[in-house]
Amino acid sequence: MKQKWIAAGCCSFALLGILACGIAGLFMGLSLPVYRMNQVDSQHAGFRRTTLTHGDSVYVNDYEESALMAFGEQPSKRIGRFPVSLGINGLYAIPGQDVSAYVLEYDPMYQAVYRNIHHPPFDWRAAKFQMMRLYSTGNAVETEDVLVIGEALAAFDGAPMIVPMQADGNYAGYENHWLQSFSDALPGLAYNFGVHIDSSGQVFLAENVVSNQWFLAGSLFVEWINAQR
Repeated sequence: MKQKWIAAGCCSFALLGILACGIAGLFMGLSLPVYRMNQVDSQHAGFRRTTLTHGDSVYVNDYEESALMAFGEQPSKRIGRFPVSLGINGLYAIPGQDVSAYVLEYDPMYQAVYRNIHHPPFDWRAAKFQMMRLYSTGNAVETEDVLVIGEALAAFDGAPMIVPMQADGNYAGYENHWLQSFSDALPGLAYNFGVHIDSSGQVFLAENVVSNQWFLAGSLFVEWINAQR
């Protein structure tokens, strides 16, 4: 009987410890700065410009940030919350990035990268990408071939083909993929180009997965794409 009371007491203390940690986490969350969200139409058709503001601190997600995605370890340092925040939802530091550059709006079902307005947008045209990863249905393939990567970027020197805008990036009649690209200049983040393939096998590249301005890909990049299909 004594052992049962000891076991029950241990369970009670463990439960109290869990509750105490939960309450402490709640109060810690409530002590974080509250960021107000505002959303308007972007200057880029089909996009929205979202700002997060707390005092003099302002972060933005617009056309330039729409192609950015956090990858790697799950963020753990929460730096802000929203007027209505549940659970672990909130504004987080991105592992590898300083909050003076980029932060992440995070919950388990949705993430979006925001840029500090005092930090310049990522210039993907001037960046050196070390690796690209093509995502297609149930498959992901990578290349570090500098010639394939170089030809992918060179496609944007051509004249674009403009198609009717689809804000969700799901362009009917085409295979729609995304090309996750990694640069040492962008730690903790990847830049996503759009890849679209028509019924005849022509391959087009876009500045992001939603953009309706497409550029015809070169033969070496097409050869690499076809080898993965």
